[in-house]
Amino acid sequence: MKATMKKLATATIIAIFVLTGTINAKAIDTKHIKCQLIESSLQLEDWMTDETLWNTFSTEMTEFATETETDMEIENWMTNTKVWNFSNNFGIESETSLDLEAWMTNETTWETNKNTEETALVVESWMINDRFWN
Repeated sequence: MKATMKKLATATIIAIFVLTGTINAKAIDTKHIKCQLIESSLQLEDWMTDETLWNTFSTEMTEFATETETDMEIENWMTNTKVWNFSNNFGIESETSLDLEAWMTNETTWETNKNTEETALVVESWMINDRFWN
């Protein structure tokens, strides 16, 4: 779900960038000037601020009753040792002690400095051939 949301958000952002990159600003400028000449200023009317029109739940809001919860009580299962004592169901696990083995202290196992010599790299003809890379 999270990956789907990330993909959707990424696709939306890319679409917005593509759309904003293809806008012709000169055409928008001339259209905007024409709109200003036609539009009149907006007026606030009484019906726009009338509470009875917009607040249809005002009568229901006053009818709420205060809800009370019952008191919490300790029940038998909460203090029952058989419910909470899980150690009876599992056996005791014991681990073997760690021992040093021969390969752990062998110097040839850990000395890697002697084996790190590499051969020199050679430039081969296919590496610089134009036909191979083009």
